[in-house]
Amino acid sequence: MDCSKLTEDKIPELGMEFNSEKDAYKFYNKYAFKISFSIRKDYMNKDKDGVITSRRYSCCKKGVKRKYEGNAMPPKRTRAPTKMGCGAKMIIVLLRGTMKYRVHDIVLEHNHELHIAQCSHMMPSQRKVSEVQGFQSEISKNAGFSLKQSHELMGKETDFG
Repeated sequence: MDCSKLTEDKIPELGMEFNSEKDAYKFYNKYAFKISFSIRKDYMNKDKDGVITSRRYSCCKKGVKRKYEGNAMPPKRTRAPTKMGCGAKMIIVLLRGTMKYRVHDIVLEHNHELHIAQCSHMMPSQRKVSEVQGFQSEISKNAGFSLKQSHELMGKETDFG
């Protein structure tokens, strides 16, 4: 199935096919944006030639936060939980005959509240960094700037642009 021809309201389902792993990611990320959750690339398998043979995309709230362990003082601040053990996922597998990726397993249910639709563009998988911004970030890193300083510099550049 060609990712560019998918309708806006298409829901992932078993058996869907994609021309590439990137097309599958774009489709699932677009679906995630519409439903208001963020995804991450969870695991992948490659063959000896480096070709991706399977990949799992998961809800960013998959997993559970590790409990504090240790003899030292506990942290002063505790953050709100970000991992909720969510099982939502889409697994794709490469079909050797056609060299296309097919949805092998899909779970659409979430065990947590989804994001507010108006804030969907701020979710991690929806944030876009242009090539120029990525290049500027590398230059800042090579110049010894901290990540915070690099972001401040880019922010000041947009104020004047």
